Amino acid sequence: MKLKEQLRLLAFVLALPMAFVACDSNDYQEEYPIFVEKGVYVFNSGNQGKSIEGSLSFIDEKTETVTNDVFKIANNRSLGSTVQDGVVLGNNLFVAVYESNTIEVVNKNTLVSIAQIRPTAAQGKGPRDIVTDGKNIYVSMFSGHVLRIDPSTNTIDKTIQVGPNPEEMVVANGFLYVVNSDGMNYNAGYANGKSVSKIALSTFTEEKKIAVGMNPTKIAADASGNVFALCMGDYGAVPSSLWKINSKDEAEEWKVTGTLMATKGNSIYVIDSPWGATATAMKYVVYNTLTGEMVKDNFVSTPADAAVGLAIDPVTEHIFITSYNLVGGFASADTPGYVNEYSADGTFIKKFDVGVGAVYMAFLK
Repeated sequence: MKLKEQLRLLAFVLALPMAFVACDSNDYQEEYPIFVEKGVYVFNSGNQGKSIEGSLSFIDEKTETVTNDVFKIANNRSLGSTVQDGVVLGNNLFVAVYESNTIEVVNKNTLVSIAQIRPTAAQGKGPRDIVTDGKNIYVSMFSGHVLRIDPSTNTIDKTIQVGPNPEEMVVANGFLYVVNSDGMNYNAGYANGKSVSKIALSTFTEEKKIAVGMNPTKIAADASGNVFALCMGDYGAVPSSLWKINSKDEAEEWKVTGTLMATKGNSIYVIDSPWGATATAMKYVVYNTLTGEMVKDNFVSTPADAAVGLAIDPVTEHIFITSYNLVGGFASADTPGYVNEYSADGTFIKKFDVGVGAVYMAFLK
């Protein structure tokens, strides 16, 4: 081989790594209408009664800006009716859409749809909450079921029955804990709920039901494996209550009222924001999960108007609260809401205007 040809070959070989290096996120940003990296997904339920579709917003951590309707921008169609919640696993974001009875699977960065999972009648109706154990995806169905999704095929591979109208779930201690609200049985005092289903992840079978208070809808776990269920009561004569479930499945009622909660380490952040309460009447309290002692009696500097969602960034520890706006002095469920961001010490940072019915959030890291 002549020297000139050898030099040409050498130049070609040396250029190959550069060709691969050049394919960075900027290339994807040019190829797709939406490209997100670090930040917060905000799931906007919309308002089914007013024919307002659900949507997805994204708060960019770096630029401190929000982009609304990111799913529609990426796919030229609606995400569906009554968007509930979502969770990231691997390269994908899984979104539960209640009224449309679908689980939408999208690329976590481009938001381009990969699959749309539609449960059969036998698998249940009404995706409510969605979580992961790092291996599979689990979805609570308001009909009384929990689904397991295999993320390698984006198909439902197993279904089990739990209690009536299950709501939130949490993974802890090798188990999946599911609150059974019996929320549609309000005329009978939510009599058939009042429990937490404990499901073994290894076999995906329900081991037992743990008795708690009336109408449990929220659930979380601390760093020590304690599980907390927030029970709403009957929104009247029976007040809300917080229950602690220890490693022995012993449930203890705390004399704490609340409507929202989130855990960080061995602390639990509780917001008491009943419907119709004024911002000054709402409570934002932190408790030690091991002792039950109050750690902080007000964890935000500026309260939200009508708090409906609470999440804590696992890396920055910033606090995010979704809220309805007030219209005529009352919380409006059919106009766009907002998200307040606070530093770890509760100092207000910024307000982001999002979609209608913003409640749940998930972090992209």
